Amino acid sequence: MNRHELAHSWSGNLVSNSDWQHFWLNEGWTVYLERRIQAAVHGEKFRDFSAIIGWKALSDSVDGYGHEHEYTKLVMDLKGVDPDDSFSSIPYEKGFTFLYSLEKLIGKEKWDKFIPHYFSSWKYKSLDSYDFKATLLDFFALDEASSQKLNDLDWDAIFYKPGMPEKPNFDTSMVDECYALATKWEELSKSKSSSSSSSFTPSPKDIESWVANQSVVFLEKLQTLSKPLHPSLIDTMDSTYHYSSSHNVELSSRFLVLGLKAGDKNMCQPAAELLGKVGRMKFVRPLYTHLAQIDRELAEKTFEKNKDFYHPICKAMIPKWIGKAGA
Repeated sequence: MNRHELAHSWSGNLVSNSDWQHFWLNEGWTVYLERRIQAAVHGEKFRDFSAIIGWKALSDSVDGYGHEHEYTKLVMDLKGVDPDDSFSSIPYEKGFTFLYSLEKLIGKEKWDKFIPHYFSSWKYKSLDSYDFKATLLDFFALDEASSQKLNDLDWDAIFYKPGMPEKPNFDTSMVDECYALATKWEELSKSKSSSSSSSFTPSPKDIESWVANQSVVFLEKLQTLSKPLHPSLIDTMDSTYHYSSSHNVELSSRFLVLGLKAGDKNMCQPAAELLGKVGRMKFVRPLYTHLAQIDRELAEKTFEKNKDFYHPICKAMIPKWIGKAGA
């Protein structure tokens, strides 16, 4: 069992959200607990490192919907709406960010006394966001300093403001190396399109000391470049770092998306093949979206071939992603 599913033993199983408008109470709490487990095992900097990866996923989802979209709120209005249409990383990561910010606001020692109180108070029951708020305020009512901080929060903005929340001050020590290497590749890419030069020569040693998730951050950073990586560099990167042949789908999928965003048509068939092996929406959505932008026909054929392999929610969403990308 992975950390996320283990954390669901408390949030989602022991205590559940009352309806899908308050889905963050399941998934935001689960991501928060998952990362607390990670910190206990590996150290705090690994928790923040994971949170930075989550922040990128949140940003991608918000950009996908639009920063004013209803589905980018922590508490969504789903009246007359299929809740499946609102599924994204937002309740996971926006929920985590809110809970993380509460921990930092109140202080970890005090916050850690609230966590067991919350789960014991609501065990075997369901609640909504307003129940959560009331439970939190009531617990700290006799703590003047904490109570003041909580009452000063703009709760309407927290629950109902669309778009990105304020970014926490994450520990960036583990991502700084990733960003530095990404900058070198960006400069190399610019040299391919202009008269500028780059002294950087890619080497396997660039990433030999990294954990896998540092490569994830590196690839995601390159995905956000204002100008996509030069297509000729995709093969160079793969022959150096061997991302496409990785058995870690977190790496191979992100590398393929990077290649598709660069316009490298050689990435289309490998992307289609991976879409016949993985069904998680976090991988399927970006692969189909960017594949359709280059080769919509292949994206449609891939879906027809594999549609019965996917979960019904995923199966229903893929044609929308292909259609939007091809519009």
